[in-house]
Amino acid sequence: MIEHEMINAGHFHYCFFERSETFIHHQLASLRNYRPVAVSLFSRNLAEFPLPNGIHYDVGFAMPRPGLQFIQPFRYSALKLAAELFKREQVSLLHAHFGTWAAYALPLKRSLKIPMVVTFYGLDMSVLPKRNVWRNRLQKLWNRANLILAEGPHMMAELVKLGAPENKVALQRIGIPVSGIEFRIPATRTPVTPTALWAARMVEKKGLMDALQAIAILKSRKVDLQLRVIGDGKERKMAQAFVAERQLGDRVRFLGFLDYQSYLRELEEADFFLAPSRTSAKGETEGGAPTTILEAQARGLPVVATRHADIPCILPQHYLYLADEANPADLALAIQRLLFDRTHWPDIARAGRKHVERFHDLGVTTRYLEGHYDRLLGRNGSMR
Repeated sequence: MIEHEMINAGHFHYCFFERSETFIHHQLASLRNYRPVAVSLFSRNLAEFPLPNGIHYDVGFAMPRPGLQFIQPFRYSALKLAAELFKREQVSLLHAHFGTWAAYALPLKRSLKIPMVVTFYGLDMSVLPKRNVWRNRLQKLWNRANLILAEGPHMMAELVKLGAPENKVALQRIGIPVSGIEFRIPATRTPVTPTALWAARMVEKKGLMDALQAIAILKSRKVDLQLRVIGDGKERKMAQAFVAERQLGDRVRFLGFLDYQSYLRELEEADFFLAPSRTSAKGETEGGAPTTILEAQARGLPVVATRHADIPCILPQHYLYLADEANPADLALAIQRLLFDRTHWPDIARAGRKHVERFHDLGVTTRYLEGHYDRLLGRNGSMR
């Protein structure tokens, strides 16, 4: 291992830190050889997500409607202040989170005269490229960014299809604090009523309505099952109406948005995790895969998910409990198969925990990210 002096790495996003983006905070807070200097248009939840290894600024430009940030003079003023902050902190590289905000922040690269890294996460590489204005913005990004990071092989391939130069695209898996999630081997005896957990924003790509339809199918088959739902969003009213219409109130409980520790406590109480992601009507995908699947596996929960984007890549090889996306009947079958295989749950739990420890532990993903930074800056000791 070769030790280096600490280098300041600039990070840019519209908001640090959304509760639905804990994976970004985890990665920044785990950096060891690079000090994160996080600058955003505005900030949230900083008491819940501190940066003890770095510093955060916001430039105070929360807009009433999405898209206004791209209109001058708002963009000029925000980026001018961001550039001043990054210069004051003497950052050596710029890392933009989401292709959206990388395109927004391109003038910073020119102003700061430093390499630029961009990480894509999902919406930014599935829905936005369908619009001409975004295809043009992304073309500029492909030309000017030095490194384009994606969380899985499916997302990498999709970015290349969109025009990203293959030699600029690299793998950067999502990291989670595995050591902070206590592993539990599940009991082999089936409880009277097993409990499934769903946790995400209530948007179409997360598959909540598919999950509820699967629960209705299982009820018709006399399969006892409870579903606890964490999150909020535009599909909440529709989901609650469906539950009332199908008389599922005794089987489904809506918990709303929870803080991270409360969410982890729900993982402790659940029997398995449900993540039926799908492609939305507008074409939005996960891009990669939900971080919640990783956290569930770290806890020791079996997972029922869909063959969508990079989800199969974050589960152990030859995983049996995957359904076709947007297919509630197939999802119900996968759930039934998992419940029938209860005696195998300890083996499933051990395989899942081993998988996330090997590929998604923050110690592992941080070494890879800092290795990317090292190579970009021409430093020795890459992948230390």
